[in-house]
Amino acid sequence: MTNKTIPINLDASILIPLLGHVKENKTSENYLIKIFEFERKCEKSIIETFAALNINGIVKSEPYSLPYTDEIVTMLRGESYMNGPYEFFRVARPVIKELLAKNEYKIRFYFYIEVETESGLFKHGSIKYHFRYYSHN
Repeated sequence: MTNKTIPINLDASILIPLLGHVKENKTSENYLIKIFEFERKCEKSIIETFAALNINGIVKSEPYSLPYTDEIVTMLRGESYMNGPYEFFRVARPVIKELLAKNEYKIRFYFYIEVETESGLFKHGSIKYHFRYYSHN
């Protein structure tokens, strides 16, 4: 696993969909496990969408070791609807739009996701989805 930044406040509302309500689950170790699992779910979801669009997208078994050349960053702000920033279609759309605009049809990629619980202007925090890829076109 790569060096991940652990959010400052593991009790923040933006982390409830990821860690749940139980205090014992709100640990740094559990956060790392859950965010890694969520990244893999996002990759699986977008691979299924890629297949429908004839985009050959592959993830390495150790995703963070991929030497990426391009990155698409999407930030979703926390909101009163707690699941909002975890709705992956809101991330997949801009990623797919940019890939199609660049005529990228054969890539290796991974997601790197950062959760910020204290982000100044956004009282509910934010989630940054980093779609990192290497083109094989």
